[in-house]
Amino acid sequence: MIANQSIKLRLLVWLAAMLTPFFSVLSAQDADVLILETLQEHRTPAMDGVMKWTANSLYISPAVPLGLMATGWATDNNETLHAGYITGISFLATFAITEGLKFTVQRPRPYKAYPDRLHPVRTTLGYSFPSGHTSLCFATAVSLSLCYPEWYVVVPSLLWASGVGFSRLYLGVHYPSDVIAGAVVGTLTALLAYRLFEKQNKDSGLPSPAFVVPVSIAF
Repeated sequence: MIANQSIKLRLLVWLAAMLTPFFSVLSAQDADVLILETLQEHRTPAMDGVMKWTANSLYISPAVPLGLMATGWATDNNETLHAGYITGISFLATFAITEGLKFTVQRPRPYKAYPDRLHPVRTTLGYSFPSGHTSLCFATAVSLSLCYPEWYVVVPSLLWASGVGFSRLYLGVHYPSDVIAGAVVGTLTALLAYRLFEKQNKDSGLPSPAFVVPVSIAF
């Protein structure tokens, strides 16, 4: 219990430290655009490839809960199975919230709003706010960190999620404020999912397999 509380506190402190420097400069749309212009001035072909690969690593996210649940079932390990439930629900809830925000806000992609100033490495579909890649990766990273509060899980997970968020800026498909919002959505949803499932586990035990089958199919 103490270890779990400690990792929650560290995650919240880390998130606050990450967001604080940006809030002062992201109050205006011009600041968002200026940051993207600065990034696009420093692109290189080699870095373009790295950032594309980093962004595509998003597809690791749905494999995490499936892998944990499969391993938990195969080894009869309730802890691993429980981690699979938490990461899976966090992923699905974050996806739903992110898509809901996108269609509510309907913010155009940067290169569509400023075609004369911003030129993406590649284009993509949908609206810009918040960053779905970032929110889903942070939901996965934070869920894993809460379930396995060890430095060799927490540090690589959060670095990966942060890298994916940065790649969306570098590629020119999101504003910095989109990425920050995505990180917040993913982190808070993961924290909420963890808290709810921990409470359920204490009150009535692990969710039944009948509950998790639809979750698995959804992936």
